[in-house]
Amino acid sequence: MPGLDFWIGQWVASWDGGSGTNSVTRELDGHVVLERFEAAGDERFSGMSVSVEDSAGTFRQTWVDSAGSYWAFVGGAQPDGSFIFATPERVDAEHVFKRMVFSNIASDSFDWRWEFSADGESWQSRWAIRYTRAD
Repeated sequence: MPGLDFWIGQWVASWDGGSGTNSVTRELDGHVVLERFEAAGDERFSGMSVSVEDSAGTFRQTWVDSAGSYWAFVGGAQPDGSFIFATPERVDAEHVFKRMVFSNIASDSFDWRWEFSADGESWQSRWAIRYTRAD
């Protein structure tokens, strides 16, 4: 699963007003990437994702969290070196598309943005996290 190799490891996450940790491991003979996210501080939040690559080379992810969210994403590596997971259709009461953008990927850090779009074309950032390798 080379497309997600950069993500495997233990991470310290920091964002405007908060911090947390993220543990990302390979499971089930290396075919599954399992993420466990924990936000610290006053606004505690936990989430978990399971990602796999299908036979066509597309990555699929299921995300669940302590707020009761359940989302399904598809994605993959982009020509600019980023990695994007996006909902293929509008979701939630907001009825918007959602996506995660991993960018500025280096061996010991990357940036992550949570974005939304009403039309699936123009995106607005909702949450930006800087990840630094802890291991």
